[in-house]
Amino acid sequence: GVRFAESVHEEDFLMARRADPYPKLVYLLKGVVQWEMGDGVLRPAVGAGTVWAVPARVPHRFHDLAPATLLLLGISPARVEPGGESTWRDVWRGLVGVAGEGRRLTLDRGARQRVEGAWRRALLEQSHPRIGADVVLRALAADVLVLLARLPAMEAERSSRRRVEAVARELEETFFEPWTVERAAQRAGLSRRRLTALFRDVTGRSLGERVTELRLAHAARLLASGDHAILGAMLSSGFGDASHFYRLFRARFGVSPGRWRAVSAGSSGAS
Repeated sequence: GVRFAESVHEEDFLMARRADPYPKLVYLLKGVVQWEMGDGVLRPAVGAGTVWAVPARVPHRFHDLAPATLLLLGISPARVEPGGESTWRDVWRGLVGVAGEGRRLTLDRGARQRVEGAWRRALLEQSHPRIGADVVLRALAADVLVLLARLPAMEAERSSRRRVEAVARELEETFFEPWTVERAAQRAGLSRRRLTALFRDVTGRSLGERVTELRLAHAARLLASGDHAILGAMLSSGFGDASHFYRLFRARFGVSPGRWRAVSAGSSGAS
């Protein structure tokens, strides 16, 4: 169903134009390449951390301007094309778009670490097969696909505002990670200044305010459930300093985290 691989090229290597019968991901681990997908036009060079989603039967090629290492993930068409497994198909469509013409993404450091880690683990599983290897490989492939499908698209034709809206949606699912203006700007392909202005326009908050808002709301939900200790809720929500967390929580909800938990548990018991 899935196959991970690695390809190392010499400088100035020009791959013959090809169109594979299966969809695949191509991740540039090292080097600098020009690329073409579908129309025969070589695009400007890109560097490490770039990933392409290449649909089946779409012509493509790469021209290595510096020695390059590409990581490849081939996927069975039966998984992602019409008539395939609905979950995989929907994730793949979210990655390549409804038109299915392919997509290029530029990953930040955190996303690169996750993608590269998954590939290394997969290559290990393939080279030293053990019980459950097929299950692990499918899980790793699914994790990479979902991660990439949830990132904002980087095509130039997408407006700056739409890219910031995509970052804001991503933030709602990853607020517990170490978000910075630099990370958000890189995600959207914008300058820090442009990202800052558009993010406030889109959300009505600064990036820091929105992160804090989402983290506090999540911590409040965890505490209200009665299943989480204060420290656990704090860490799960992305806070690392207890005094800072207590201060922000009280300012937002008017009571301490402990009081919030106690009152919420009492209300649940009464009902």
